Amino acid sequence: MTAEELTRLVSCSSERTYGTDALEEVMVTGGEPALDTEYLLELVGMLRSVSGRVTVQTNASKLTPRAIDALIGSGMDGLVVDIKALDSDKHVHYTGHSNESVLSNVAYACPRVSMVANTLLMPGFVDVPEICAIAKFISECDPMDLEYRINPFRADLSPERLFRTPDDSEVERAAEAARHYYHRTVGSRSCLKETQGGRSRSWLTVLPNGQMERRGLADYRRKNDEMFRDGADL
Repeated sequence: MTAEELTRLVSCSSERTYGTDALEEVMVTGGEPALDTEYLLELVGMLRSVSGRVTVQTNASKLTPRAIDALIGSGMDGLVVDIKALDSDKHVHYTGHSNESVLSNVAYACPRVSMVANTLLMPGFVDVPEICAIAKFISECDPMDLEYRINPFRADLSPERLFRTPDDSEVERAAEAARHYYHRTVGSRSCLKETQGGRSRSWLTVLPNGQMERRGLADYRRKNDEMFRDGADL
């Protein structure tokens, strides 16, 4: 789809689902939307004309300083990024790739745009010391407006049995420890928008083939249960 066609699909989907095309916020996600920065720039500009806010969710590896400046100029209001690990060896082990560009791009974006940064708590791997190191890194980047969210690794959603799922108390202990380094650290229930004690939102996911799916926290849980009901037997 062209950026214009996709923007029209988003507006029509909102009209059909919510009875209005007055969009509060649009989040461009993927896959990785920054793989084609020219298309992303055009899309963000068009979405900003129909939505009160446009957020881009990215792993930040391809989101160069030039792209960040251009996206802000096109109307991007916020970024959601994953900081999987600060330690280079851990990041390579986890993803197969260096985190050098991720950290550099996040450091550039921090003082320039509103952000949410997510890290998965993986007991025994990305644990409290690593999360505290990430929080310290964030604080040193002079963030303009950033919330750091600690999310639990979900062993039940992973086809590889690498780590266990931390309980809520472990997530909160990690968040509390990280707050000593960066005060806006919270325990989070979802990598997208749900934070403990915060406002819960319902989302409409619009896919490139025109399909639509409502995505609130209850919808995520129901779909996960359906997809991984027999996961313990894998």
